Amino acid sequence: MQAIAKSCPEIRRANKAQAAEFFDVTLPTIDAWIRKGAPVLQRGSRGVSWVIDLRAMAEWSYAGKSENIDIDPDALAPAERKAWYEGETKKRERQVRDRELIPAAEGEQVVATAFSAIAQDLRAIPDNLERRIGVDAAVAEAVEGVLFEAMDAIADRLSLLAPVSTAEADE
Repeated sequence: MQAIAKSCPEIRRANKAQAAEFFDVTLPTIDAWIRKGAPVLQRGSRGVSWVIDLRAMAEWSYAGKSENIDIDPDALAPAERKAWYEGETKKRERQVRDRELIPAAEGEQVVATAFSAIAQDLRAIPDNLERRIGVDAAVAEAVEGVLFEAMDAIADRLSLLAPVSTAEADE
């Protein structure tokens, strides 16, 4: 096994702590990956360091083998639990930084702006029909009524999707 570890270029070799830092995860996550079958060059023991080929582990990880690892932080030792939560915090910060996650308020603002623009364009349809195409005013007014009914129905359906506020949840 040690011959295999030495055949891997040194730049790709790491111990478990270095691998956790490289992948921006916690030590318990690296341990879980190893239990799930992540490749290692050399298993550690008393006086012998773990040797991990970062490239092989990355290939294994990105192939989806590390997904959906269920770690129950409450089942971890206190130090490991703290490391797990710190790793999760770092992961979320990276996801926000890389725009993989966006704050809910920002998403709500984008959706509100989009719906406002759509509503404005829909309200302009009857006027455009009358001015550009020469549709009779009564017909344009009927189209306007149908559009407003449809917009009200959409607003009602969207209101059902809104999260329950804390005041409503307490009732």
